[in-house]
Amino acid sequence: MTDIAGALYEIKHLDELSKRDNIINNIHPLVKLIVTLAYIGILASFDRYEVFALVPFIMYPAAVMIICEIPVGKIIKRVLALEPFIIVAGILNPILDKNTIYIGTVSISSGWLTLISLIIKSTLMVSAGFLLIASTGIDDIAGAMSLVKVPSIFVLLFLLTYRYIFVLMDEAERLIKGYTLRAPGQRGVKIKIWGPMIGQLLLRSFNRAQIIYQSMVLKGYNGKYSVSADKSFRYAEGIYLLVCVAFFIMSRLINIPWL
Repeated sequence: MTDIAGALYEIKHLDELSKRDNIINNIHPLVKLIVTLAYIGILASFDRYEVFALVPFIMYPAAVMIICEIPVGKIIKRVLALEPFIIVAGILNPILDKNTIYIGTVSISSGWLTLISLIIKSTLMVSAGFLLIASTGIDDIAGAMSLVKVPSIFVLLFLLTYRYIFVLMDEAERLIKGYTLRAPGQRGVKIKIWGPMIGQLLLRSFNRAQIIYQSMVLKGYNGKYSVSADKSFRYAEGIYLLVCVAFFIMSRLINIPWL
C-alpha cells in the first residue's frame, strides 16, 4: 500500500512541475497532446523486429526533460516501476518465436528482438505520458481533450479519478494505521481481515463521494464539467507541432541509425 501511495504522490508531484515557467510548459496543451499522441502512435507502428530504428525516438523525451528541467530520476523511477509488467508481457517471446534473423554476420533469435523492441517502445511511450503530465498538468490535459471533442463524461471521469484517488488513498492509509495500532508487532494484515477492510473502504468511499457530489451541486454543478481551455494558439506553437511530427515521421520512414 505504501508503494502504491508513493507512486501516486509522485505523479501528483509531476503535475505540480507543469506550473514552472519555461518554453514547453507555456505551449498550448492541445499542441502537446497531439505531439504526444503522434509520438505514441508512430512508435506503435514499428514492426516487432525493429530495434535500432527506435533509437532516434529517445531524443524527444530527452529534449523535453532538458528544456523543462524535469529531474531525470523521477521519470526513470516511475518507468522502472512499470518495467516488470512490460517484461512479463513479452517474456514468452523468445520461447514462442524461434526464428533467426541475421544482422550482418551475426545471427540473433527473433524472439529476443521482439522482447527488446517491446521494452524500448513501452518505456518510451510511458515516458512520453509522464512528460505530458509534467509539462502540461492534468487540468490543461482535460481542457485539450475537450477541444478535440472527447465526450464530457470521459473528461469528467478522468479529472475526478485523478483528483479523488488521493482521497481514497488517505482513507486506505487511515484504515491500515488503525489496524496497526490494534495489532502492534504484527507484520502486514491478516488475510481474513482483508474482506472487512475492503468493505469498510467501500462504505467510506460511498460516503465521501456523496459529500463531494453535494458540494459540487451547491457550487452549481448540473451534469456538465467545464475545464479551462482558453489559451490562444501562436505561430511558434504551430512550428513546434510541425517540427516534432515531421521528425517522428522522418524517423519512421528512414532508419537513421543504419545511415
